[in-house]
Amino acid sequence: MNILKTAPPAIALFFVVVSSFAQKHSDSLYVFASEMPPAAISINPSGLHYSPHNGQKIDFGIITHNKWCYVVIKTKTPGNEKYVLSVDNTSIDSVLLFQLATDGIKQAAYTGGNLVPYNRDRKYVWHTIPLGGGEKETYILASFHDQGKNINVGYKIMTANNLDKLYAEFDRMIWFYLGVIFIILVAVLYGWFIFRNIALGYYTLYIAGVTGWILAHYGYLYPMLYPGFPALNGIAKPLAIFCGLIFLCLFLQALFKNILRQDKVSSMILKYAIRSGIVISTTLIFYFFWPKSLYVPALFNVAWHGYFIISFVCVLLVLVRLFERSVTARLFTLAIGIMAVMAIQQVLSNAGFFYNYLLNEHGMLLASIAEMMVLSFATFRDIWVDKKRISMQVAQLEEEHSRTLKQLVAVQDNERRRIAGELHDSIGPMLAAIKINFQRVAKAKSLNLLQDPLVEKTGAIIDGSMAEIRNISHQLMPKGLSAMGLAASLSEYTHNLREVYATPIDFKHNITAVLHKDVQLNVYRIMSELLLNAAKHSKASCITAFLETTGGNMTVLVQDDGQGFDPAQVSDASFGLKNIESRVKYLKGTMQTISAPGEGARIMIIIPQGGSGGE
Repeated sequence: MNILKTAPPAIALFFVVVSSFAQKHSDSLYVFASEMPPAAISINPSGLHYSPHNGQKIDFGIITHNKWCYVVIKTKTPGNEKYVLSVDNTSIDSVLLFQLATDGIKQAAYTGGNLVPYNRDRKYVWHTIPLGGGEKETYILASFHDQGKNINVGYKIMTANNLDKLYAEFDRMIWFYLGVIFIILVAVLYGWFIFRNIALGYYTLYIAGVTGWILAHYGYLYPMLYPGFPALNGIAKPLAIFCGLIFLCLFLQALFKNILRQDKVSSMILKYAIRSGIVISTTLIFYFFWPKSLYVPALFNVAWHGYFIISFVCVLLVLVRLFERSVTARLFTLAIGIMAVMAIQQVLSNAGFFYNYLLNEHGMLLASIAEMMVLSFATFRDIWVDKKRISMQVAQLEEEHSRTLKQLVAVQDNERRRIAGELHDSIGPMLAAIKINFQRVAKAKSLNLLQDPLVEKTGAIIDGSMAEIRNISHQLMPKGLSAMGLAASLSEYTHNLREVYATPIDFKHNITAVLHKDVQLNVYRIMSELLLNAAKHSKASCITAFLETTGGNMTVLVQDDGQGFDPAQVSDASFGLKNIESRVKYLKGTMQTISAPGEGARIMIIIPQGGSGGE
């Protein structure tokens, strides 16, 4: 048996089973059903006609109501080694095992089932009793009762040592399954915290439902969660099935929501499957309080099995409809198909068409693991592809927005160039001509008229207008920017502002990087607009401007000690902030405005070097 220590669980299981049946024990059985309970049954086991046991499960073929199902087992075990009889169906309400004497006297050997509180001192979740050794024939009466269900049982006879090994392998399979599910759940929950996708939340609940069903199928849910409350056994499996299917439909709705908006039929199928599942599942509450009498259990089991089949078909139908539209839907079809094929195999095996020990005992568990792995891969793939698609759309929108800003800035610059040209080439000369003519008229009238205060004031107004036009023309289109550079052009601009508005302006700079022509022009526009606003409107005693390139960024700072303003209420039109913000966005920068009435203003702009939207 050293091979069992190194073999994988499935192979080890095979060797345990083969070795157990290789023992030279023999057993045969006699099957019947009766409305009489075990206490009223009197049997002469030596007078019955027994059939050889082929290892397959015994299907009584009816949904029982008031009937008890009986199996009389005749067995002979070799040698003095201890043998054990184990009944593996852990979903039956009542399981009574008796030692039968040849004269028909019964001796109770075991009492269990879903209506009996679980005894934690039991060594196995299976219903098990020891058998006598030697060559003497032993008779066992196995009695089963479960209203509203089709009783399908199997049993094994093997040495106690082999049963321990087999049960240990079952334990390993369960813990292996729970380990895989735990890893999947951790990955799914981690994905939910990253992506915040509701589909992953529904998938988590679907996994919980399927896991509950698998544990209930193996008989592990009862001792784990509610050993002293057997009434829950009637609803544990149906509740797990209902929850699993409802959350599977919600999962599909959330994951394929974009496709389902166009496929109204599939959306309607899932919607009605969810609603009907919620309605039927509420009957579990009432069933919990109903006694096991009349035909209520049978109707209940037919109802939840019917919903299971119908909803499962609905899910497959939806996936087939989405098959050509989504790779994820194809993977989902594969995953659900694995479970469907295994379920069909279980039905055919129970019906006696073929028998495979590994698939029959652990097929649904293995299929569940395969399904979860495929579903997890498909889900994360779909979310990743969707996130990538959204990122591409956002990038395209940002690119379009950048192009729009670039066109807007280009239009503004062209218009500024045109206006600057008009001011410089047309309005400027006209004002100069007006001044010359005005002086000539005044001189022609009288030499003393030139000294008249009104004439002097009018001349000063004309000079001021010419200076303002030159200033505006220079602001609109700085002709010396490319020749002088950004720092020198801004220094000259602040010098002109000081002369025109008689406001102290302190401009400092620390430019250590070579700036793109487009960046220089837009930074010039931004700073000149900020400085002009401060000079015109702030009523400040001092304005400070600073320009610096450090750490791969350009920092623009303009602050004053003037009257300040409320940034939330200021008019973009009056302060030109909208134009400034457009240029900052065009340069992919950020802008921070700190100001309050009576507390001055501080505007800081950080622009990444090379951040021009035109590059």
